[in-house]
Amino acid sequence: MLCAALLLTGWLTAAQAPPPPNRSVGDRLTLRDGKVAVGLVTDARAGARGGVEMLVRRDWAEANLPDWFKVWDRAAQSAAKPAVAQRLSRLRTWRRERASHVPETDPIIAWIDRETARLNDPGATAGAPLMVVRAPRSDVRELIRQPKSSGRLLALGWLCGLTDAEAMSIDDLQLAVEGRGFMAEGDETPSLDRMLPIASEPEPRWLARRAATELAVDPDLRFIRHQGLLLPDARLDQPGAIEGIDASAAFGQIAKLLDPTAAQDDPLPAALQKIAARGRSGAAVTRMEIAPDMSRVTVESTLWVLGPRGWVAWGSRTAVVRPEDVQAGVADQLAADPQITAAFDVVEKLGLGAIAGDLKERSLKIGAATSQALGTVRSEFNQELDALALPVQERAAEARPLPDDRPVTSPPDAIGRP
Repeated sequence: MLCAALLLTGWLTAAQAPPPPNRSVGDRLTLRDGKVAVGLVTDARAGARGGVEMLVRRDWAEANLPDWFKVWDRAAQSAAKPAVAQRLSRLRTWRRERASHVPETDPIIAWIDRETARLNDPGATAGAPLMVVRAPRSDVRELIRQPKSSGRLLALGWLCGLTDAEAMSIDDLQLAVEGRGFMAEGDETPSLDRMLPIASEPEPRWLARRAATELAVDPDLRFIRHQGLLLPDARLDQPGAIEGIDASAAFGQIAKLLDPTAAQDDPLPAALQKIAARGRSGAAVTRMEIAPDMSRVTVESTLWVLGPRGWVAWGSRTAVVRPEDVQAGVADQLAADPQITAAFDVVEKLGLGAIAGDLKERSLKIGAATSQALGTVRSEFNQELDALALPVQERAAEARPLPDDRPVTSPPDAIGRP
């Protein structure tokens, strides 16, 4: 019985011997006829009903495994028809819900129109650069998995448009990727969604894609939450960011915070209701919580998505930082910031009394911890949003290819749900 179990599950286990130097990248799936597929494994399950799901570059499979490619391509075309029909229906709904609230130049509406026209072309979805290969247990002879760092390199090679990434050594591929401006080191696999054919997906994930896409375009869907305050988290690098801030509402919330007798209602539901009334379905809320003794600060960024039953929290990223974890000198830099000095002056001019030196020092340290936690959370959260978002803003990049097939924009370093 033990021998049977070992034979059944052994094909899922990578070789335990140390890998040879300068090895090739990519997971290696040996099929029942001895042919080897090279790509990235996304799922592998043991058992009689198990199997392997793998991403393989379409051109590589057609050139190196022509017989298997025909089988995989027929399966892909069969799955594509309902997936495209589903996507078209969802795009029409999205356009209808958004169009009455935005100008004709809205980038999302323009992209929906282009995408709808593309998907209505019968041949437009047949040639995605990557294909999903699903091999049942009966088709698998052996599976060798590579470290995550190697998988990241192969994915970056695909994103760079390298036509021989599967055959390159790790050293050569790393040089090629870095030469095109990407960071080769790391274990995170960048999102490859945009190189894959459209697949059917659950409604909640589609709504999360909509929300992430809106956050990439609309400047007024991000908020900072602290105690009873909910203030705009303006992205000043986007046009219209300042215009989207309701100054009177912001000062009204600050006034309530300073008034101990004011009712502290949760301002988030009303803000989300206003967003829904404008035809949007996504919001990002970053919550900051400082411990009463100023021993730590917690920062959490959450993606809120509007679904059939109202707003739900789709996913979040959290960081906890203590003042002693902050690099030396950061608090001193904050103390020299004119805006920080002005903030202390405002508190004193409001009649709240002079701020003692030790309290200022503690405030500066917790401020530095907050800044570090914000930076960590925002970086991870934005990577997740980039992986979810649809490529609404990539048309300009596609129209101006750089020499040597170099990409204009860097790929996100995350994949899947936050």
